[in-house]
Amino acid sequence: MKRLILGMSLLITVTCFAQSIQIDDVKGRRFTGVKTILADDGETVSGYYTYYLVEKGSKGMRTLEFSIIDKGITKVTKTPIELHRSSTLNATVFNGKYFLISYDDRKNKQIVFTVIDLDGKVIAKNEISAAKRRVANSVVYPAANGEGFYIVRPALVKNRIKGHYLEKINNKLEEQWKIEDVVDKGIISVASLVNNKDRVVIWREHGSGIKKIKPQIVCYDAATGETVFERDGFDGESTIMHNQIRIDDANNVIVGGPYVDGEKYKTVNNTGIYLLSLTKDGEENFYTKIVTKEEIQPVLKSVSKGVTVGSKDKIWIEDVVFDGKNIIVISEMFRKNFNPKPAVYQKPRDLITGKWMGDMNYRDGNGKSPKVTFEIMDYILFKFSADGELDEIKPIAKEGYNKLTVYYPYVNLYGLQMAAAVERAGWFDYRFSTVAEDGKRLMVCSNNSQARKPQVFTYGLDDDFTKSEINLKQEAKVDLDKGRVSLFYVMPNEGQKIGVAYYQRKLKRITINLEDLN
Repeated sequence: MKRLILGMSLLITVTCFAQSIQIDDVKGRRFTGVKTILADDGETVSGYYTYYLVEKGSKGMRTLEFSIIDKGITKVTKTPIELHRSSTLNATVFNGKYFLISYDDRKNKQIVFTVIDLDGKVIAKNEISAAKRRVANSVVYPAANGEGFYIVRPALVKNRIKGHYLEKINNKLEEQWKIEDVVDKGIISVASLVNNKDRVVIWREHGSGIKKIKPQIVCYDAATGETVFERDGFDGESTIMHNQIRIDDANNVIVGGPYVDGEKYKTVNNTGIYLLSLTKDGEENFYTKIVTKEEIQPVLKSVSKGVTVGSKDKIWIEDVVFDGKNIIVISEMFRKNFNPKPAVYQKPRDLITGKWMGDMNYRDGNGKSPKVTFEIMDYILFKFSADGELDEIKPIAKEGYNKLTVYYPYVNLYGLQMAAAVERAGWFDYRFSTVAEDGKRLMVCSNNSQARKPQVFTYGLDDDFTKSEINLKQEAKVDLDKGRVSLFYVMPNEGQKIGVAYYQRKLKRITINLEDLN
């Protein structure tokens, strides 16, 4: 049985300076980075949070430390969490008022949910029983405006997984509504969910295999769970793929990503990039397709250091920014490279740099540790008018590329699936967009290619896309000589302030500083 213990941990060392916090003894296992806490308006920063494995507990238990850092980066509130070693921590999400900590306990065939507030106090706890071990898993999402959470978990039909349950719960973990979505043949899944106070939109995938999946955009009423509209991914000529979904202030649904010719769904090859806007009732506002070979490729040849975008996925869309009369789609190119280096060479190198994800100790039936190299390349921005007309394609070259080794279980993912996992782990360079003192919008990016000297850059999202490097005044408090920076996070704060987090795997240390964009 799992327990959640409140109080200050004696196992973690925290050192606080002015506008800087250092947390020591942070093991890399289950460390998922430092994330921003947004208030219930979805925009105002309230602070930051992180969680990581602390130690092995007794009788097969494991202790995780859940830490909340205030916006001024002067205080840490900690909640130790005990869970069985066979449990899988899904995620921790924040809805503007409360955190939901979710983990799957397959050994005891249950899913455990715990809600805590910003002071680390437990508000509610619930355990959902599962009929089989294989369905004791879930994906959780925060509801908008602090009004609860959404849960997606498998649904059994005649002892086989044939769909999912979509549930909305309040902050006390009480069910508000529930949808059972199952099919007679094939598989069905939810790739993504976004919501606001009025709408819940999912990307639904149904099929018998990766090449035969039929995608759909499904919109529900957030108050009742009733279906508002459905939109098929196949338009009669081509099929759109999942990448990014947004809901704007008028409840329009904006979707962007790659597309392929024909009625098929394969995340290896694509024809180009699309941007689709639907009204709150599912009618089409605009649907713009950009052909890679004819429109994107010629623009890239002059700036991509010889790298071109062919038929394989090499563009990952990270944000859709609404900037006055323009819609700006921000993306980075990527490449998945074969890695022939022996494990005896690659593993020690990765342990030194910290640039890897997955289980490097896993061995397949042949005793080998399969791996690939994931290379994050140049930025590419697409600027559209408000009615969806493409105005400009703007590549922005980088001086160096960030590379990491990808091991099992991520190594066999297709291009977009792997890019999604890499983004969740925090490796892409783009971080967020903000408004500068002059009122113009900037995109804020990190540079993690230089492990001994991480950098922060801004780019103006107006016509000239001006690049500036931020002077990181607090970086002197980070001992970069003794430990390379494995992961480097840049996060929004207030006004022209930003939060900057360094993780040094060798030193088992997180350092978070408050810096200025100016």
